[in-house]
Amino acid sequence: MTNATATQPGSTLAAATPRMWALWSAAAFAVMTAVLQLFVWTAPTIHDLMVGNAAAEARQGLRMMWYGVAAITCTYPLVLLLLRRMPPVVTKPVLGFVALLTGSQALLFTVAALWMDGPQGLLSLPQWALYAAVAALVWLARPPRPAESSAPLARRSRGRLVLFWLTVIFGGFQAILHGVVATSQGWAAELLASNTPPASRPALYVTWLFSCVVFISVPVALVWSLRAPAAAGRFVVRYVAALIGVLMTSWAGTVAFGLGPDMDPAGPVSLAITVVLIALNAPGKK
Repeated sequence: MTNATATQPGSTLAAATPRMWALWSAAAFAVMTAVLQLFVWTAPTIHDLMVGNAAAEARQGLRMMWYGVAAITCTYPLVLLLLRRMPPVVTKPVLGFVALLTGSQALLFTVAALWMDGPQGLLSLPQWALYAAVAALVWLARPPRPAESSAPLARRSRGRLVLFWLTVIFGGFQAILHGVVATSQGWAAELLASNTPPASRPALYVTWLFSCVVFISVPVALVWSLRAPAAAGRFVVRYVAALIGVLMTSWAGTVAFGLGPDMDPAGPVSLAITVVLIALNAPGKK
């Protein structure tokens, strides 16, 4: 009886840790996907985009978005490695969030491939398989839910709650503007109406659609953090701020280096405000 009782805490702790084989496999697939995205698919895709007849601002903006999303792909293995020694109360929801991000990319690539080329498109657009593998392995890596979880929830003062809901509204407005208005009337619409070579058009369109997913994740992650353990909410909210920060940096760099003379220079400022607001609303440590 005494021995069984003595080994129970260790057994519970072992059961609550991530499945390391799945975590390492997911990190390996994520690294491979990022390398292919940057060093194999980028050059021909950007070339096809820039020789197309879409408006100059659309071509420059979609190029910026491609590099931004490629940088986001590079964050996946980094996050997975960071989670190796995190407590289960953080690891489980964060792995779930990464699985949702990569799973959405897999779904978008699959739909785009089938829509534009039918079943043959699944062979010419292999990104769907890589992102699906990463998403599945990340999901499998999640630790089981701890038998007893007493992790504290995030607490916010009345003033911080006002700022919180203003940020949620602002993030929701941005998500609608980016996902609905800009998709139907902006760069994505220009891409579909252009003579951009069909080999690269689906990947560019998926890149835009995934950027919409990133913007949608802002209000979703913030609202989720209200009922999440403080440590998990803090990690996810800060990660979402980092994702928007990556897109901001890509836009600012494009403008600063003269690669986007037709792009709105106010874009990075708007994204910088979003990053600051999200970061300010991350649950505190107390």
